[in-house]
Amino acid sequence: MEGPEKTMIYSNSLLGMVKLLAMEDALRHNLATYIQAMQTKLDALKLFQQMLHREPMKTLEEKEEFIGNPLNALPLLRRLNQDWPKWLNYLRTDIASKTTKAMETKLKLAPSNDDLQVVLKGFARIESFYDQEAADMAKGYLLEQHFDSQLTAPDCFALAEFHYNQTQFSRGTPWYRMALRLHQRSEGKLYKKVLGLKRKRIYQKFANSLVMEAFSLSIPTEINPEWETLANEMVAEDKFPSIKSALDEYLKGDEEILRQEAAQHKPKPTRLERGCRGWWPRQSSAQLTCSYNRKNSAFLRLAPLKMEVLNEQPLIVLYHEVLYEKELKSVREMANINDSMYKQSSKPQREDRLAKLKIAEPVALRINQRIADMTGLELQGNTALHMSNYDLGGDIKRPVSGRFRLGSAISSSEWGGDVLATVVLFASDVQLGGANVFPKLKISVAPKKGKALIWHNLNNAGEPEKLSSHAGCPVVMGSRWTIYKWINAEQQMLKRPCLA
Repeated sequence: MEGPEKTMIYSNSLLGMVKLLAMEDALRHNLATYIQAMQTKLDALKLFQQMLHREPMKTLEEKEEFIGNPLNALPLLRRLNQDWPKWLNYLRTDIASKTTKAMETKLKLAPSNDDLQVVLKGFARIESFYDQEAADMAKGYLLEQHFDSQLTAPDCFALAEFHYNQTQFSRGTPWYRMALRLHQRSEGKLYKKVLGLKRKRIYQKFANSLVMEAFSLSIPTEINPEWETLANEMVAEDKFPSIKSALDEYLKGDEEILRQEAAQHKPKPTRLERGCRGWWPRQSSAQLTCSYNRKNSAFLRLAPLKMEVLNEQPLIVLYHEVLYEKELKSVREMANINDSMYKQSSKPQREDRLAKLKIAEPVALRINQRIADMTGLELQGNTALHMSNYDLGGDIKRPVSGRFRLGSAISSSEWGGDVLATVVLFASDVQLGGANVFPKLKISVAPKKGKALIWHNLNNAGEPEKLSSHAGCPVVMGSRWTIYKWINAEQQMLKRPCLA
């Protein structure tokens, strides 16, 4: 008996998201063809065509740079999930054309609601982790840098609805506010006529969210189910004229004042969030040094590696210029061939995906040997390398600390058991975000192509090292490609007897 049909999941990685560019490009071409045949709808469709315009991207790097911007990624996926099916309904006539049939075929592979929720969650994670303002993000600002990308009223409304459904009312109300502001533009007529997004609906949802926000701030406990009933009564249909008048007056207020008022109710940032925001000063002491490692192998005596000690106990080191351009290119080609990061799946489950690299590849064997040289540890029988590509807002959601084991899901027939050391090799630069953070040590390491970060998860007695608790910050912009290596403790019996 066959199982349920699986759907294509795009939000697993940026490679998957790149596929959506081709999908929307094809839909744009179909749309242009249809416009020529349907003059009666020309004005509305031409305006939509202008809204979809972007410069052509020929190379994978250009496409990844574009889709690595969350202000491009969210609208792209949301449009394909929410807008394009509605545009298709608008395009249909009594006589079905070849163009609409072709579009219908393409949209059978459009992103699912699960995909959209993953991307909304990733965008919201960026907003929260880095304390970004809705008004700034909608205008194209990320971490105080301005980009030539902006959000639309439907984008902002989708984010507002996501926050509302997560009972994060204080974060949802600014997005409803931005949706109303942007709906005033000329495109608002299209949002109403084609997408069914009416200003009245935004007003009502905005008012409802403000009421729920007031309740949650005045009584900071679990959400009371009766609150929503009261909120709905307060924004009932017969009260809409007065509600609209009050909100119009509210919208005339200075955005900066509204921002300052909201800031008073924001929770204090966690230690992890402080690290991700770059608030920790760089540590320095006589023990923290930069040097050439010539000790662990005969090869290093001929070609030493640049080593920076970030922490002595537990040991955390950063190696520079470990991966070379030719190797990085080979690794990326392997990842492109291995489509497990974005192949069909019943449901997207996490924000980063691991794909095991083929052991037979010469580049993989060279990387393993270099890891052995850097760590001085035994790797025989443990040759697996795991590649990860973060998607929009992707991160390591734990912090991870203490003892953990390599189970059958990732270790296969290789060594399992306690992990002594972790090696992270950065295979790409990340324009914004994506740092590795050790909150208890106040150490933050930005991903830089070619570098290798190594730390120990166990101390010399083989006990969990709590200070090595670590996490990954959300990727704000760019594509973070990393190669992971977990080194087993039991393998080191001869090299490190204390761990036996």
